[in-house]
Amino acid sequence: MRSLRKTDRLLPTTKMLILLLLSFLSVEASNGSAQARSSSYSEDVGSSVGSHFDQLDREQEGPITGLRIRANDRYVVSIQVRYGDSWSNPEGGMAGSPYNVELFLGEGIVRVLGRFGSHVEYLAFRTNQGRIFAFGSNFGPGTFFSAEPSFPNTVLRSISGRSGSSVDAIGFHWGTEQ
Repeated sequence: MRSLRKTDRLLPTTKMLILLLLSFLSVEASNGSAQARSSSYSEDVGSSVGSHFDQLDREQEGPITGLRIRANDRYVVSIQVRYGDSWSNPEGGMAGSPYNVELFLGEGIVRVLGRFGSHVEYLAFRTNQGRIFAFGSNFGPGTFFSAEPSFPNTVLRSISGRSGSSVDAIGFHWGTEQ
């Protein structure tokens, strides 16, 4: 009969601790990749003029609950987004009257259609409850685009782009609902 050395008794415990540690690390790694799979970005469409804006930090204030858009018969003049109860700064100019959109509780934007040239000419937002809100002119020489999330059960979480006296370019950041 063989006698157990002190190191032989520790070996199974050490192996168990290593396996436990590795399982925690693999769970953390899979959680990180799940997070990465729940967000996506539809690149900016439009021109390269104007100043860059980015509302990514506003996501922490809550989901998108409203839009305030100014548009004329040629392009979108400005866009303002309400995150939770707080409105972002307007991006673009202040000409014309704003049109306000209120989203229902649990409603999120799941697709954006539009057209762009030297400015963003047209934007149409579709929600997960089937409502559609359109702004600007749907007729003109611009290039058509469609933006939607890359993963299921995600909605519009914030916007970015370029603006001056109008919305010159816009991009869409998608993620899970809060």
